[in-house]
Amino acid sequence: MADKKSDTGPTIEELQAQIETLQKALEEARAATGETGEDFAANAEAVAERMQEGLQDIHKQIDAHPIPSALLAFGIGFLIGRLIAR
Repeated sequence: MADKKSDTGPTIEELQAQIETLQKALEEARAATGETGEDFAANAEAVAERMQEGLQDIHKQIDAHPIPSALLAFGIGFLIGRLIAR
C-alpha cells in the first residue's frame, strides 16, 4: 500500500493567525483611506450621476450638431484604424 503523508497542511492555529493578520491589514487599509463602506457607496453614486449628466450633455451636443459629430466620429475611427493597422 502507498504510504500516507504525515503533513496535512497548516494547523488551525496557523490559519487563525493568518486570519488575524489579514483582519489587521484590512483595518489599517480602512484607516488609511478614511472611507467606510457607506462613504464609498455615496462616492460611487455621485460618480455615476456625474457620468449620466456627461452622457446627457454629449447627446445634446450630437442632437444640436449632427453633421460635425458624425464627421468627428468618422475621423476618430479612421485614425484608430490606421494606428491598429500598423
